[in-house]
Amino acid sequence: MKRQTVMIVDDTPANIEILSETLGEEYELFFATSGADALELIRADKPDLILLDIMMPGMDGFELCSILKGDPATRDIPIIFVTAMIGEEEEIKGLELGAIDYLTKPISPHIVRARVKNHLELKRYRDLLETLASAADRAKKEFLRSVSHELRTPLTPIIGMTDLVLDSEEDDNKRKYLGMVQKSALRLLGIVEDLIETSRLEGEGSAPEYRPFLLKAFLDTVSMEARSQAEGKGLDFQVTLDPALPEAVSSDQGMLHKVLSMLLGNAVKFTPAGKVSLEVRPQEVAGELMLQFSVADTGIGIDPADLERVFSDFTQSDGSITRSFPGLGLGLTLARRMTELMNGSIWADTAPGGGSMFQVQIPLLLPEPASPGAAVVEADGAGQ
Repeated sequence: MKRQTVMIVDDTPANIEILSETLGEEYELFFATSGADALELIRADKPDLILLDIMMPGMDGFELCSILKGDPATRDIPIIFVTAMIGEEEEIKGLELGAIDYLTKPISPHIVRARVKNHLELKRYRDLLETLASAADRAKKEFLRSVSHELRTPLTPIIGMTDLVLDSEEDDNKRKYLGMVQKSALRLLGIVEDLIETSRLEGEGSAPEYRPFLLKAFLDTVSMEARSQAEGKGLDFQVTLDPALPEAVSSDQGMLHKVLSMLLGNAVKFTPAGKVSLEVRPQEVAGELMLQFSVADTGIGIDPADLERVFSDFTQSDGSITRSFPGLGLGLTLARRMTELMNGSIWADTAPGGGSMFQVQIPLLLPEPASPGAAVVEADGAGQ
């Protein structure tokens, strides 16, 4: 087994010699006598653990620790301060910067060996867990991708053949049962499509495609299906557009269509009575102009403790087996991932008077000046 590596950073040769004699038989050792030299060596070949002196000329131990912990490439390297400073204020400062322990001078070889061994064992187990978690995540994605495609293959002819039989069947009872088969198959196909989309977004090549389109026509298309579903349940459906909205915007029309369709579909699904609304307006956030979509309903609402959890994989606010609304709980996960791909954000609130409100913000990008003869595209119904 390859020996674990320890970097010793100290401007006093005598301290380096003591630590070398203490640890040299068990670990591969590297040395630096200044913070600047240590930083260069660590970035070139990351050690498993760093023993770091605090009092050094130029870049001291606190500064080096701060730089390492601020860099994603080195922030997980355990750092143990080796110092004669044992004041509470200095100890707190080091721990807040991200150090995991202190060794005090004069150095005790037995204590050094014990603490280094313990922390390296902890790091070894942590690295192992991260490797296992990464392997499990890859296996999960591959399983979802494979199973989803295998499920979709037989579903397509089932739905197609059911349509053909329904067109020719005149017996009302048979049509009723075939309709139930068709409805269940379509529901299952929707679940499979969500799984496939989840796998696709977690893979590579999922960058959004920004193209200009007419905003009002796009929103008319998005709200058409939700309005029909809402009116079928006797719900009031309202769309409010801020007059300050531009006529055309640039975004990934397909992704945005899917996000809004999921939110509106959920709002209708979880609202037994009352209304569902979509409000769109420009919003300035930290000096950046954003396009904000608010989907509100008067439905069953979300427990405040679940407002963040509902965006996790395979999660519904009601996690019981006997829940009233079936589904894998992937819709909001997909909405979150697509929103983040568009450099936006999505969150849930409790709507005034009950129900839920989902907010989506994406950068409000205006189309570039068109060349002669170019035109902004109409809403293409992507994602339907």
